[in-house]
This record gives sequence, C-alpha cells and structure tokens, in this order.
Amino acid sequence: MYLRVSDGTVELVDHENFKAFKVVIAGAGVDLDAARKILAAHAELPDASTAWVFQSALRSSPVVAGDSEWQARFAGMIEKARPHGWIDDARGAVKAHVEWASATI
Repeated sequence: MYLRVSDGTVELVDHENFKAFKVVIAGAGVDLDAARKILAAHAELPDASTAWVFQSALRSSPVVAGDSEWQARFAGMIEKARPHGWIDDARGAVKAHVEWASATI
C-alpha cells in the first residue's frame, strides 16, 4: 500500500497490499516543504527520503475506515514491522520510504 500525494491531495492506494509500504509524491513543482505541508495531517517527513506515516491517518482513510478485516491485517503488518525499527510508538507512526515522481500517478 502507499500514500499518494498528487495535486495537493493525499490518498491511500493499493490498500490491500500489506507487503510494501511507501509514500509517492507526484507532480511537478512539489518540493520537500510543499510535501510536508500537504502531508501534515498524515505524516512527518524528516528528510526527502523518509516519512513517518501516522497510523491513525491510515486507519481513518475513507477507503478502509470501518473495515474490521483491513484493520486487523494492518495491525498484523505493524507487529511484523516492529522488530525492524519501522514503528515509532511515540509518534504512532510507520516508517516509509518516499518516492518522488515527476508525473501524476
């Protein structure tokens, strides 16, 4: 699954894929500062290649909110990621790499 940032919006895409996780920032003219502003309610970007995505933002996405099966699978993904250092409990976030795309995806 991934968060797609495009045209100033954030969308959860490929939400059934629990084996890959990333943030894709698409569109010309979006720099790190602009991406930080767009993603402020969804993630923190400490640098251009790393995002800490808030679990609450993922869980409340309109695509999956209220889907108890998805929520349980997501909890399983979190537990599998924890031993690798990809979970920050203080932030309530999951680590993701950031891909910068020059075109809208």
